Amino acid sequence: MTKANMTSFQRVLTTTGHQEPDRVPFFLLPTMHGAKELGLSIREYFSKAENVAEGQLRHDCTCGFFYAAIEVEAWGGEVIYFDDGPPNSGKPFIQKQDDIKSLEPPRVSETDCLLKVLKCLELLKAKVGDEASIIGVVTSPFSLPDEVLMAVSEAVHKWGRYPLDWVKDYGK
Repeated sequence: MTKANMTSFQRVLTTTGHQEPDRVPFFLLPTMHGAKELGLSIREYFSKAENVAEGQLRHDCTCGFFYAAIEVEAWGGEVIYFDDGPPNSGKPFIQKQDDIKSLEPPRVSETDCLLKVLKCLELLKAKVGDEASIIGVVTSPFSLPDEVLMAVSEAVHKWGRYPLDWVKDYGK
């Protein structure tokens, strides 16, 4: 292998190994750049796994990350879309302390927005095989507001075991 014919994956590994690749790897990770490249609105871009996969396939490092609020969406929260920026969380899904008592983690296998992310990762892997890095990201449920959870000791006890189980299921 010469530097002139490095694959995307070789370029990333070379860089992370503190060596000089043929060129600097081009990463546009959890961004909206794919929407712009495909000529889609932010909402339309993130509406299908195929759109995000296509947008990510144009870079050296592909990422199945959609938007941070997708995991809030999975828990029943609102997502607000902007024309010129990433989607964001809207109205909190925990409105009062009693909401915590009945809160259950979303089942990944039954949650459309999470299945969309997993489908995107599958599409990326099918397209790039071992020729490019694919990054998967799990950020929630650690963003659940601590002050709300601490308000009800019963809820804190219940939630002591859920976050890691949920992350392990989603991150498989």
